[in-house]
Amino acid sequence: MKRNTKLLVILALACLMIPGQVNAQKRKTQTRRSTTSRTMTYPQRDADFLSNYRLPSIGEFNPDNNGYGYNYVTLPTPYFDGHVLKRDMSRKQVTLRQVSCTQNDITDTEEWFRNNGLEETAIRYENEAMDEMRPRFRYESEIYHAITYGVHYGNTMRVAITDDGQQTLYGAYNFDNFQYPPKARSGADHTLQYIKIEGNIMYVAHTGNGYAKAFQGQTGYISAIDMRTNEILWTTEPLTCNSSFEIVGNSIICGYGFSDEPDYLFVVDKYSGQRVQKIFLKKGPQYVVVKGNRVYVRTYSYDYVFSF
Repeated sequence: MKRNTKLLVILALACLMIPGQVNAQKRKTQTRRSTTSRTMTYPQRDADFLSNYRLPSIGEFNPDNNGYGYNYVTLPTPYFDGHVLKRDMSRKQVTLRQVSCTQNDITDTEEWFRNNGLEETAIRYENEAMDEMRPRFRYESEIYHAITYGVHYGNTMRVAITDDGQQTLYGAYNFDNFQYPPKARSGADHTLQYIKIEGNIMYVAHTGNGYAKAFQGQTGYISAIDMRTNEILWTTEPLTCNSSFEIVGNSIICGYGFSDEPDYLFVVDKYSGQRVQKIFLKKGPQYVVVKGNRVYVRTYSYDYVFSF
């Protein structure tokens, strides 16, 4: 009888405890699901992406110390042999037609910008200090700007994303994995040449300063980076870009050339990284600037105008 009474007491206590355990388990599951949902939910409109992830003010950002209360996102190694996606042929690309080609005075770049009413979107910071991590260039897009940092102007492998007024820091990126192509000779390294941001995609030109043979052909790229996932979506084939570039509709217009090497202007599909048009130039392009339906191309000793 005592044994049966003891058994009944144990069963009663178990019944009282189980609902509590079940409820606790439910709470854990609900908390876990809730956290996952917040982590994986991105803004529906790409243009809203950066504005939803604000960080401390740019004035508090310290590139020597991984930012202020925020670590750099270290990006993976790009595709140094090139990696393009399948092209959607239904997306219309611009087609360039040459309008003019005139010889310039080589040193009259400022006059070229002024006389054609063009705006420079790559702003150089005048910092005398070398061997210190300082801001070197600012690349302006429609809404957001990218500021590159480096120990000198030819080594800028840190990027801070800011707003037009440079008051808020939206993101910070470490491009060290872009610096050394595996086939390049010792001492031949890359820097970030030009940056544009469109929606949640950061388009980055990365290249070396020198002959392609010093890099065993691994130089002159544009890579597209999804800032929601930090994934490199595509990298153009080598020898595509060591100039500034412009985005027009579905197309990127850029150029590549160096000294005695062949010099070209390219139209690249911004969704796949594929080159869709290739135009021979007399000299290597330095600036590619769009105004209206004209593309102004400044090379070492010739100025081109193209229409589209």
